[in-house]
Amino acid sequence: MKKVWALLLTAILVIGCVGCGSPNAGNGGDAAGLNNNSQEMASGMDGEADASWDKVEQAGKLILGLDDAFPPMGFVDTQTGELVGFDIDVAREVCNHLGIELETQPINWDNKSAELNNGNVDCLWNGFSKTEERDREFNLSIPYMKNNQIVLVKSDSAYKGLKDLEGKTVGVQADSSAEVALNDNPDFKNTLKDIVQIDDYSKAVLEIQNGTIDAIAIDEVVARYYLTNNPGAYVVLQNEDGTDASLAQEDYVIGFRKADNALKEKVEGALKEMAADGTIKEISEKWFSEDVTTVPAE
Repeated sequence: MKKVWALLLTAILVIGCVGCGSPNAGNGGDAAGLNNNSQEMASGMDGEADASWDKVEQAGKLILGLDDAFPPMGFVDTQTGELVGFDIDVAREVCNHLGIELETQPINWDNKSAELNNGNVDCLWNGFSKTEERDREFNLSIPYMKNNQIVLVKSDSAYKGLKDLEGKTVGVQADSSAEVALNDNPDFKNTLKDIVQIDDYSKAVLEIQNGTIDAIAIDEVVARYYLTNNPGAYVVLQNEDGTDASLAQEDYVIGFRKADNALKEKVEGALKEMAADGTIKEISEKWFSEDVTTVPAE
């Protein structure tokens, strides 16, 4: 019996030692496995982010989301019915540099985030101003142009400066950087009677002509387009020193999905090449009679 018990005890001790060794070996293996899996997942995530350019290249086209009533950056030519504009010309030349086609896709500007994140468009490129909120939400490109948010009124109005709009109604495009600029200037905003959200600036200028609103908070480049094409119809509110009253100074950028670094870098690279070879300067002179771009040459 003693021998049997001794044998049983020895067997139990051996099994216990093996059991004690196994977890250590298993943990080491599991940790290595977890590390490998984590690396694979990270690689997969990085690969998916980097595939943003691959997807566009394989499709052979870049789908550009824009507001089609934002002259001179992107708008419908009433004579031809075609989408034209400075941003469209620049984007088309970027695509030429990258060996792909440009597809313009007009969108509801209020829904631009959903249009981009749902994959309906590859980027937002249409006088897209850089703001802190947009910087958090989108992957923004390098700036390619500067802009001011100014206030436009009818030339025959009595309004000369911002103070003259006390108790008046100002129109603004919904979900625009002009709306952000108004919100960032509470001392001015709180003097107004009302702020009316309007779908696009072409409708806003009609509202001014009809007397529905007294002024528009608007991008300077768009205002200059209306001033040039409708001489004597509108004026920009001034400071006391005779300079244009500005609600905000900002940069125009291109908006990409947060993970789309590869696509953004390709577009930025093409823009820098265009700055170096003078292409973007030529496009700017076509639309603005001078080079107003800020892209550094590659």
